[in-house]
Amino acid sequence: MVDRTLSSTAYRAYWLGRYLERAGSTARLVSVNASLLIDLPVRLPLGWSPLVDILALEEEFMALYGELAQSDNSNLDENEKGVSRFLLSDQRNSGSLLNSLGYARENARTLRGTLPRASYEHINDAFLFAKEILQEPLSRTRRNNGLKHIIARLDQINGFLSSTMLHNASWHFFRLGNFLERADMTTRIIDLGTANLVASESDLEPFADIQWRSVLSSLDSMQSYTVSMQNPVNQPDVLEFLLKHDELPRSLLRCFNTIRHCLRSLPKNQEPLDLINQMRRQLQRARVRNLEGERLHRYTDARQKQLLTLHTKITNAYFPQT
Repeated sequence: MVDRTLSSTAYRAYWLGRYLERAGSTARLVSVNASLLIDLPVRLPLGWSPLVDILALEEEFMALYGELAQSDNSNLDENEKGVSRFLLSDQRNSGSLLNSLGYARENARTLRGTLPRASYEHINDAFLFAKEILQEPLSRTRRNNGLKHIIARLDQINGFLSSTMLHNASWHFFRLGNFLERADMTTRIIDLGTANLVASESDLEPFADIQWRSVLSSLDSMQSYTVSMQNPVNQPDVLEFLLKHDELPRSLLRCFNTIRHCLRSLPKNQEPLDLINQMRRQLQRARVRNLEGERLHRYTDARQKQLLTLHTKITNAYFPQT
C-alpha cells in the first residue's frame, strides 16, 4: 500500500502541506511586522524591506518593484504597500500568499480520491476569501483583519485534516511538507525579530522586549510562553522556547521531531532520516540562549540551509522524476 502511494500522490500531498503552511506563515510574517511598526516609535529606522530579505526574494522584488526596492524607507507608506502587495497578492510572485493558496487548491483538487471529501471545498473557500479580501486598493485595516481570518481558516483546515484524514502514507507526506515548511518559517520569523536589532542596535535595544513579544504573537505562542517559561519576555527565554521546547507545535525541535516521525513511517528513508537525526542532535546541543545579534542571524541562516538540503534529500528519495 505504501509503495503505491510513493508517486504523484505522495508528491502532491507533500506540497499540499508545504503550500498551506507557507500561506499561513506569510500571513503571520506580514502581521508581525505590521504590529511591530505600530508598537515601536516612529523615529526608529524600521520598514518593510527586511521581510523581502528574510524570505530571500530580493531579486524577484527588485525585478518587479525596482525603484521601491532601492528606496531607503523614507516613504514608509509606499514601502508598506509595495512589500505587502508583493508578499500577499502579487500573482507574479510565485511565493505570494494568494499563489500559495492557489497551488494548495490545485493539489487538493488532484487529491480528491485521497483527502476527506470536504477538504477541497474548505481550501477553495479559503482561496476565494483571500482573493476577495486582498484586492487592491487594500487599506491597512482591511489587510490586517483579513490576515487574521485567513490564518484562522488555515488553522481550521489543518485541524479538519488531522481529525478526518486517514493517517497513512499520504498523511505522513502531508505532515512532512507541513512541518518542513513550518520549521523554515519559524527560523525566518525569529530572524525578523533580530534583523532590525542587528541593523540599529543602539536605537532598538531598549525595545527588544517589544520585538520578541511580536515574534511570539506571530507564532500564536504568547500565552504558551507565559505558562511555560513564567518569566517576562526576554530574548534568551524566547529563543529557548521557540527553538527547543518540544511541547510547542511551532518550535524548531517539535518540527524536527515530527519530520523524523514521518520519515520513520516511510520506506526509503535512510538519507533524509540520517540528516534530520543530525539536525536534532545539533539543535539539542546548541546553547541557543547565548545567541545574539549577528551570531543569531548566522545560526538561523544555517538552519535554513540544512532544511533546503533536507528537502533535496526527500525529493531525491521519493520524487526523483519531479
